[in-house]
This record gives sequence, structure tokens and C-alpha cells, in this order.
Amino acid sequence: MNRRKILLYLLLTGIALPGCEEQNDWDEKALSDNSIVVEGMITNETDYQTIRLTKVSEAPGVDPETVSGAEILVSAPDELYKFEEEPGQPGTYRSKVRFAGKQLRTYTLLINHENNVITAKAAMPVAREFVFLRYVKHGSTGLFRLVWVASTYNANRPAMYEVLLDWSMVNGYENLPYHETHARLLYYTLPTLDVSQVFAPVSENVLFPPGTHITEKRFSITDSHAAFLRALLSETNWQGGLFNAASANLPTNLSGNARGYFSACAVTTRTDIARTIVPLTKGND
Repeated sequence: MNRRKILLYLLLTGIALPGCEEQNDWDEKALSDNSIVVEGMITNETDYQTIRLTKVSEAPGVDPETVSGAEILVSAPDELYKFEEEPGQPGTYRSKVRFAGKQLRTYTLLINHENNVITAKAAMPVAREFVFLRYVKHGSTGLFRLVWVASTYNANRPAMYEVLLDWSMVNGYENLPYHETHARLLYYTLPTLDVSQVFAPVSENVLFPPGTHITEKRFSITDSHAAFLRALLSETNWQGGLFNAASANLPTNLSGNARGYFSACAVTTRTDIARTIVPLTKGND
């Protein structure tokens, strides 16, 4: 079995990447891999910060085995935070107190699980303002669709964008299931421009009605974090287009027997209600 593809499917359990799905052929032989997959991000938002630990998944569509009983600390100069496993949520660790990461400060992660010590360092970049997303009417449906969120390339200011759409309070939609009234989409501005990115498969449109609450967040990321995301996207969203990228190892900032990435991101948030069509202009990061 391809170890690379297994890791990607595991990571995507916690990272929802919009795009077309591609069918893959899988070796039936299970992979023996005792690596711990770390998913963790410290932000400058005052909240309980979370870190998730799992094992490498053996096949797509199979929930990964969670890692319980770990000791986790996150520290910075004059700061020390202990994380404890959430009751009823194996593998999910939450900080004991709410805290906000500080910009231009480096955070150190320390994980101890059955004498397997994992460490990582992540510097938090500066938060930056951004141009709010654009949407237009979708034909005669009376609904809207996104047409621009962020520039795909910026050599100096890489970023990740999270778009949250909520129309559960709009008349006629109040009693629908959650997945029919909410959407979460991720977009990326990277310091590189790849052929496989330019000719990536077309993503499915998300349609939403007037009155939808829109939340857009910009996460400032480091160049090393951008390199990790680029490698991940090359194996997932950008596959199935005209130019597929060759497989390569995912970069990581984790030491020890670990996979994934530990990051610290400064977040800028803007909100709006979908009721006015903003003229589409060329945005900039």
C-alpha cells in the first residue's frame, strides 16, 4: 500500500479541502506504521486551542485509530499551557485554559506518548487585512455562488482562507439538516505557482440563498507551512487535472516518529450577510 496516500487520507479527515474526488486503486495489504499523526494549530484568537493525535489510517474511508494517554505541553517565553484529552473525544486534546497566541512569537510543542517524544516549533506570522470574497447570482435560481476568494499566488504573503456559510436561519431553510444549510471551504495563497495548480480539476460550486451569514478568515502562514500545504494539495485537490504532480514525501516540522504539521497562525476575520452583489474587481492579498 502506498504510505503517502494513506497519510494524505488521514490528514484530510481533519482538513476539508474543496475539489473533485478521484478514484484510487488500493493495495489490499495493510501497512504497519506506528507513526503518530499530529494535527494542531495555535491561533491568536482567545479560545481553547486543540491538538489531535491519531495513527496512520490503513485505508480510505476508515476512521483512523486515535491516540490516547499522551502528555502535551505548548510553550513560549513566559508561557506554558497544558493540554488534556477531551472526555468522550479520544485523541482530541484541549488546552486547560483559553489563550491567544502572540504574533511574532515562536511556540514549542512537546508530546510524550509511551516514551515516544515528539517536538516541533512554529513561529506565528503577523496578521494582515484582506479583500473580502466576491459572489454573484447563479443564473435565475435566486441563489448566489462564490467567484473569487483569494489570489492563488503571492511570493511574500502566503495564507490560508476559511469560508463559513450559514443559511440555517433563512426562511424556508430552518428545518433542514445541518449539512444542507452550512458549508466550509478552504482556499490558499501560496508562494509558488504550479502547473498542476493552474490546471487543477474544477471544484463544485456551493450555492447559497440571500440572507446567508458569511464568515471569512485569513490565516497568515509561514513558508514552511505553505510548503506542507502545497505538497498536500499536489497529492489531493490538484490530482485528476491535466498535469498531475509526482508523489513526494510530505514535509513536516515534527521530530520523532510523527507525521503531519504543527502551526501557529495569526487570524483576521471579516463577516457579512449575502444580500448585496458587490461588483467583481481584481482582488489583492
